[in-house]
Amino acid sequence: MKLQNDGYYEEEHGSGSNMVYVYMVLIMSVVVLAVTALVFWANSGKSKNDGSGYAAAVAQRDAQTAQSGNPSTGGTATVISENKLTSDDLDIWTLPDTGREKGGSKSNKNNGTVKNQTTGETVIEGSSEESSGDKAATADELANGKTSVYDKPDKENIKDEKDDEDKKKDDSDDKYADGRIQVKHTDGTKEWVDISSELERNDYNYANLKYQKPVMNYYEEGKIVSKCGADISANQGDVDFSKLKKAGCDFVMIKIGARGYSSGNIVFDEKFKDNLKAAKKAGLDIGVYFCSQAVNKSEAREEADELLDAIADYDVKYPVAFVMENVENDMARIEALDIEDRTSIAKAFLDRVYDDGYHAMIYGDKEWLLTMVDMERLSDYDVWYAQDSKEPDYPYEFGMWQYESNASINGASGKVAMSMSFKDYSR
Repeated sequence: MKLQNDGYYEEEHGSGSNMVYVYMVLIMSVVVLAVTALVFWANSGKSKNDGSGYAAAVAQRDAQTAQSGNPSTGGTATVISENKLTSDDLDIWTLPDTGREKGGSKSNKNNGTVKNQTTGETVIEGSSEESSGDKAATADELANGKTSVYDKPDKENIKDEKDDEDKKKDDSDDKYADGRIQVKHTDGTKEWVDISSELERNDYNYANLKYQKPVMNYYEEGKIVSKCGADISANQGDVDFSKLKKAGCDFVMIKIGARGYSSGNIVFDEKFKDNLKAAKKAGLDIGVYFCSQAVNKSEAREEADELLDAIADYDVKYPVAFVMENVENDMARIEALDIEDRTSIAKAFLDRVYDDGYHAMIYGDKEWLLTMVDMERLSDYDVWYAQDSKEPDYPYEFGMWQYESNASINGASGKVAMSMSFKDYSR
């Protein structure tokens, strides 16, 4: 049997020897790991610095690509060398090709420099020729946000602009566009008169007038639509109305009588009956007139009644005209009248004539009609406008125009006043 003390001693010394070996193994392992780490770190740093590892990989891939001939597997170097894009090509402001058209490609058609409307930066610069005859978008259009591709014209705006242009053109052709007309008075002074919006404007196109002395005609669609006439009184002596008609007259305006500008007495033209009969026999249409010097409505109605009695037995189809004028180089009864008086007198005469079934008409020149009477109150009656000129200068509607006061015409001796009627009053 073994004693306990001997066994304890062997066991204790045997364990101490094993621990020494363990420590030695651990130390050697740490050393090996440290050396391995140093070697790995050294190799890794060298590869990053000289790029030999990456370059080798790239070289190997390029070699494989060259052998296979497949461009889709080309290396990074090949891609970089063949790509021509620059950072400027990726500017989003240059992407819309405003010169582009369907069915073909075009070069840049913008001339000049275009700026980014937000940043003020130049984004398109330079110019090139068009590949077709189509109009290119200009740099100004692009700068204003207008392009042929992305900005379509507004048809309503185009129509409005055209209407505005037409209106400007119409205004430039209208001598009364500023709403006034100039009147020259007998004494030589001039006055600007406002044009009334209450009176109907005439729409005659004076380019359609044709004057072949002594006859003036007005044309529409190449046809004469006017009538020519002569003013006849005892001053013309014995008139051959047949010759007058052959000379181009369609009607005559025959003087019936007048009131004395000083005495106030009514006197008849000594030739009025003969002239009425001869004009009718020659087949001319007949109109008549009376020269008034009435100073009140009562005298005006008296004048109208005397005239109506004188023409009662004759076929008068053209107008019966009221004529009132100042007398040159002398004082007349009517010079004391104001515009209200003259207008009332004229209206009294015209009303009486109209009531008897005739075409009532007022005669006058621009001064008389625009400054001596109130035409708004007389607007129911036609106007016989007097002005020696190539074309009349009267803004309102008028039916007849005395265009020449000293004409010569076959069939009448002396000077004759010639008139043109825009209307055929015989119908």
